[in-house]
Amino acid sequence: MKKALSLVIIFTILSALLFLPGIPISAADAPSPKEEVVYGLLNLDGSVSKLYVVNIFNGGEITDYGNYTNIRNMTTSEKITQKGDQITVNTGADKFYYQGTLEKKELPWDITIKYFLDGEELSGEELAGKSGRLKITISVKQNNRIDDNSINIDSNFNQIESSPNKINSNFFDNYALQIAISLDNKLCSNIETDNATIAEAGGKKQLTYTVLPGKGIDIAVTADVRDFEMDAITINGIRLSLGIAIDNDAFTGQVSQLIIAIRELDDGAAELLEGLEQLSNGMQKYIDGLKAYKDGLGQLADGVDKLDFGASELSRGLSELTKQNDSLVNAALAIQQAAFDSANAQLAGINPGLPVLTPENYSTVLSSMPGLAEVKRQLDNAVQFTQGLKAYTDGVAKLGKGASDLAGGISEFKSSSSAIISSANELYKAGEELNNAVKALRSGLTTYKSGTKELRNGTSAMSSEINNKIDEILGTISGSNNNVISFVSEKNTNVLSVQFVMKTDSIKIPKAPKVEASKPVELNFWQKLLKLFGLYRD
Repeated sequence: MKKALSLVIIFTILSALLFLPGIPISAADAPSPKEEVVYGLLNLDGSVSKLYVVNIFNGGEITDYGNYTNIRNMTTSEKITQKGDQITVNTGADKFYYQGTLEKKELPWDITIKYFLDGEELSGEELAGKSGRLKITISVKQNNRIDDNSINIDSNFNQIESSPNKINSNFFDNYALQIAISLDNKLCSNIETDNATIAEAGGKKQLTYTVLPGKGIDIAVTADVRDFEMDAITINGIRLSLGIAIDNDAFTGQVSQLIIAIRELDDGAAELLEGLEQLSNGMQKYIDGLKAYKDGLGQLADGVDKLDFGASELSRGLSELTKQNDSLVNAALAIQQAAFDSANAQLAGINPGLPVLTPENYSTVLSSMPGLAEVKRQLDNAVQFTQGLKAYTDGVAKLGKGASDLAGGISEFKSSSSAIISSANELYKAGEELNNAVKALRSGLTTYKSGTKELRNGTSAMSSEINNKIDEILGTISGSNNNVISFVSEKNTNVLSVQFVMKTDSIKIPKAPKVEASKPVELNFWQKLLKLFGLYRD
């Protein structure tokens, strides 16, 4: 009976513990906030020799994940428990560090280093102590090799299809690299390289190269060397997140105004073309009437009245058209100025050292800057558009004056009916020339309207395109705003930062082994006595 009662009590206690509310079963397994510093020891050819990670935590109960061959407490004497890929420790330290050696030996970057002496490829080890013309090449690109450690296995030991290089791709796309090469000035001279920041430090030249996220690099360094030695090549990788913010709306606001002005200009050109088509049709009718007038002098009075009316209408129409010249020119100049203001505002944020762009100097300033070819093209269009419109308004003004003169002449013709017949042929000829001029104007305006339509269509999405381009450029230099992911394990979901520190072996001339001097033979008392009298022999 007592045994049965005991079993009931045990069962009751276990049930209470199992179903007790408010106790998270897996709380201890939740990953702790951490920082990772990945150290890569590279061979002289850039291949990975060893990878280990220094993991940094705040104190307390720590749960971390990683496939490590061994781990080491770098802070305290507290025991770290490793069970599979789970690492746990309870520490009282404010800042806790532990090191783990990774099973995998793949980095997000594929690094290849080659050495050439007088045109012949040598290994880094063979290069030590050599003299001649040295060339070092370093190639950095994305590592597309499959990491075997990323393959997932289910409970039945079957391989689960995974996405290889997911982590590697994230780091390649979001992390910038800084590559540093140190060359001793006593051993190296005539050093040549491109795209490097060069500094003098302690009798050595420090060559520093920057690799932006998502980009590779090919480096070539040449130098004359003697008894060559070289410190380790270092490569540091950090997540590039500069937090650059640009008010795109302030920049594109002026572009929007330009787009509106172009739209209004295109609408005005459409109206102008429609009016000119009506004028052309009326002019053709006028010429037909003039011919009939010439051929039918019997209806002279009626024909002269129509001619006078048509000429007056033409003169008035061209006069109204001429009145719009200043507005059109001013609008074009405003558009041109807006384009230059927009370009100057854009360039001021990119390169404050550039002079203010004007229609007179922009071509010279921008021609030497291939990266700003698109800005130059836009400014070219604005200037050419303004010049073309000015030429057009000048033509309209001249045509208006000609039409006014024509109307005055017709009026005199009407009052001088006695000379009508004699000058009828000349009048008809002049009318044909005018009609041809109107047709030419119509053709030119049609081409002009096609240009404004093309300009309108080409600039309708300019604001969004500019925004997208700005975002693209800033994305390249600023990096992604996505959450930081762990290099060690995808189970580490609370990672504050990841940093890469990589370096090759140094190239050193092997030192000759030291020859230890033979130790003197210790003599006993009798040997010393015999030696004193010259009687001792070794």
